[in-house]
Amino acid sequence: MGETATLSGDYRIEVSGWGLNDAFFVEQTNLHWTGRGERKFVLHHALAEGAVIFVRLMAPETSHGLVPVAYQVEGVQPMNSNGLCEMRLRRLHPRSKAHTWDRIASLSSEYSSNRHETKQSSIEPELEEVHHEA
Repeated sequence: MGETATLSGDYRIEVSGWGLNDAFFVEQTNLHWTGRGERKFVLHHALAEGAVIFVRLMAPETSHGLVPVAYQVEGVQPMNSNGLCEMRLRRLHPRSKAHTWDRIASLSSEYSSNRHETKQSSIEPELEEVHHEA
């Protein structure tokens, strides 16, 4: 609980994803992180409830910022008279290793050895990513 309190405040962020018009967008805005852990922000782009977006903290000490992190949009409010839409963020987490192994097991029973080798090579980077993050 103490960690949430230290994170509260306003942060400059860059948001990217696909809007309701199915067009990709990138927009900079401010994220307000409350002491209760709620993360709110406003955008000029309308997003669907449950949409997945990528948020990157705009670190003032570096010109490149940090790596984008996947979030899910929730609590989308109607667009206000200024053309801004307020919403909240919920952090998405990588799939567990167990889920990934179940997927590989089901693939191996569906494909012959030749097709399985091709399919497995496309899954290997995903496994490495899960392994490195764990």
